[in-house]
Amino acid sequence: MLKKMIVFVSLIGFHALAANYGMAGCGLGALVFQDQPGKIQIVAATLNNIVSPQTSAITTGTSNCYEGSRDEVSLRFIENNKTALKDDVARGQGETLDGLMTIWACKEKNSVQMNLKQNYNNIFESNETLSILQNLKSNSEVQKTCQSDSQS
Repeated sequence: MLKKMIVFVSLIGFHALAANYGMAGCGLGALVFQDQPGKIQIVAATLNNIVSPQTSAITTGTSNCYEGSRDEVSLRFIENNKTALKDDVARGQGETLDGLMTIWACKEKNSVQMNLKQNYNNIFESNETLSILQNLKSNSEVQKTCQSDSQS
């Protein structure tokens, strides 16, 4: 459970930095105050939730609330969880590997996990995140059962 929370927080935190809004998240407050540090984020959070409900901004993709492409999310996920992902792929199972397959909406997780385990050396021939992502996406089982490409 703790690992899942760390993965989730790292995704949200990294996404917040990439989206040009502060700790308050997206919404009207993010448009006004963006990523200014400090207590102004409390005001931004108040604006996000009172003046223009954040849930409607998330639903409509307005007020700086948008989802990145599946590739962007995957790249951030791998960068933030590289060591745990390596361990999980080596074992052929684990929460980090499950998280990546959830991002990719894999239908046959067991077969993907075993195939990735067998190709561990090819996938992690480099420690560069982009190379790891490309090697994972080029795996035949990932291509067959997952939606690792295009937008989310």
